[in-house]
Amino acid sequence: MHILLIDDSSSTRSLLRTLINSGQAVRHEISEAASGEEALQKVASGEINLPDLIIADINMGGMNGYDLCREFRQRYGTSSDLVPYIIIVTANEGMDVITQALDSGANDYMPKPVNVKVLQVRLRVAERLLAQAKSGVVSNYGAHSPPPDTARATAPPAPQNEGSPQESLIAQAIEFADAPIALVEVNDQDQSFNIVYSNSAMTATTQFDHDRLLGQSLAELEAWTPEFLKMVLSYVNRGAILSHVPLWSRTRQAVPVHLSFYPVRAEDDTTSHYLVIHHF
Repeated sequence: MHILLIDDSSSTRSLLRTLINSGQAVRHEISEAASGEEALQKVASGEINLPDLIIADINMGGMNGYDLCREFRQRYGTSSDLVPYIIIVTANEGMDVITQALDSGANDYMPKPVNVKVLQVRLRVAERLLAQAKSGVVSNYGAHSPPPDTARATAPPAPQNEGSPQESLIAQAIEFADAPIALVEVNDQDQSFNIVYSNSAMTATTQFDHDRLLGQSLAELEAWTPEFLKMVLSYVNRGAILSHVPLWSRTRQAVPVHLSFYPVRAEDDTTSHYLVIHHF
């Protein structure tokens, strides 16, 4: 990937440059800018190509990270808002800060000080999503076109062999994925996220069998806080992707959980279902 680092601290940029390629067999191409204005000027002039991924600080002299996100989306936005993929770096993990970053057009965030393992996970997620967007796979889960029947229907506990080989492969990939995955039907009025499908990892994590999970609201099952529910619904109402956000739960689990929400569009381009992936 081509990664653009935007931070008014040269030492922070140097640290990130080191961490990004630490222990990596394939090294990322890295460009730098000391401000949002400089980054936009370099891309606009062609001094650097439009990056695949941007890592930007929120608090910078001049243009802050929020305004930078909005400007990049306005100038270079795509229908999926995945290019460039933007990760905001912040020392404040408060929900208001994260919500504002996502509303400004960021795809993800990282807390300061940056942890190398967290950074590498964020980069792998971004790389996977960008690859899927380029290959068209993301569109199967709501970015552009209707999903395959296997994603739209209420799936059984095990993948079926009916349908095309591609549909069978997709069903098996979802069913046997290491990450817990649920397909939920969203009802904005009663703020429910009723589960219509759960994969094997989801049933193992919750310790509920498949039949018991069906019909339950994921929001109630995981005890989402009102603040988290409000943030998710703000994206759901737009049919937008919400990627890798930390789960705020009333039970405050000891194990940190992040969720990614991918809209599943119907043939009339409306969204009533979301594919929800859990990251531990």
